[in-house]
Order: sequence, then structure tokens, then C-alpha cells
Amino acid sequence: MVFAQNPYKLTWKREAAWLLPSGIGSGVSLLLYQKNQPFTMEQVERLDINSVPKFERFATRQYSQKARKASDIILYSTISTRALLLSDKEIRRNAPTTIVLAAETIVLNFALTNLAKEIIRRPRPYAYNPDVPMSEKLKRDARQSFFSGHTSFTAAGTFSTAKIWSDYNPDSRWKPVVWATAVAIPATVGYLRIKSGKHYLTDVVTGFIIGGACGILVPHFHKRKK
Repeated sequence: MVFAQNPYKLTWKREAAWLLPSGIGSGVSLLLYQKNQPFTMEQVERLDINSVPKFERFATRQYSQKARKASDIILYSTISTRALLLSDKEIRRNAPTTIVLAAETIVLNFALTNLAKEIIRRPRPYAYNPDVPMSEKLKRDARQSFFSGHTSFTAAGTFSTAKIWSDYNPDSRWKPVVWATAVAIPATVGYLRIKSGKHYLTDVVTGFIIGGACGILVPHFHKRKK
């Protein structure tokens, strides 16, 4: 079945139900960020690598500025993936709907990601690495490991793009390629975040799942009934 119309339906009540809690969660996360303090030098020196699960300790030996910059470039580049949707005639005709879905996905993922970071306050892997300058470890960012925001935001963007495009083109033979690309991009970002010493494996896996879920579920719950 090919949709001859917009496969999504927006209502004020539904959009408020999505945006209000997400907006509140985002606001709370920003307040927590202002109140949470960075490590002191004494706290850094007391960090015990034995508190890190054995299967994740390899991440504490990673530190690459090139990998960090590469992950930044991919993250910011994926912002443009939603713009690619507008190359589709039907999606372009319903651009306001697509913009609302993208905004709701972004706000929801932002709230979930940053609330987790500010509540859990997990030390980043590089905080345990003796080769990393102390000045890096004393930044507030050094206590925001769980879970990976780069991975979650990238996954939310690529999965949302793939989901919306697939709903407009349910019979396209390009769907496997679109979804494979949607998976590969955040997976690559996750690898780079581990390589840079910013995250553990569980950080990027969780970010991938949360971001991907936001990207799929927001459009899914807006679909019209057949």
C-alpha cells in the first residue's frame, strides 16, 4: 500500500502530551547541570579503576582528540539528514508535519539523555587515564559519561529520517539501504566516542537504543489509522 496522503496526523492534545513532559525534563536537566559541580583534584585522585566493570576497562586506556573531532563532525552533519527528506515530493508537501515530528524527537531525546547524565554523573573513562591532563578531568564534562549524547542524538536523527521516509515509501526497494545507513552512522559515532576516551561500551549502546527508540516511536505514534 502506498499512501496517497500524509501518513501522520497531528492534534493539539497529542503534541502537548509529547512536548510538555519533554520540555519539563529538558528544563530540569539544565537546572541540574547548573547545580552539579565538577570533580575536585582530590576526587580525581581517589577514583578507583576497580569500580569500572572489567569488560569496560579497556575504554579507560583510550584517548584520541582526532576521534573526538570526527564524532563531532558526524553528529553535526546528521542534522542535515532531515533536510534530505524534503527531496521527496510528498514529504515536502507535508513539511510542517515533518518539522513537528523532528522537533518532538529532538526534545524528547534531549530530555532523556541529559537527565540521565545529570542524575547518574558517571565519570568518563579518561578520568581514570593517567596520560590525560588533569585540566581535562577537572571540567564539568568529565562527570557526564552515561549515556552517550553524541550516539543518542545521531541515532535519533538517522532513525527518525529512515522511519519517516519509509512510512512515505513503504514499498521502496531502497528501504534496506536507508535503514542500514541509519544504523551504521550512529554505530560509527559510538565507536569514535569510545576511541576518544569519552564513553564506555554501555554508554554508547544505551545511547544507540534510546536515540533509535525516540527516532522510531515519535513518528510511529503519530501514524494515521489505516
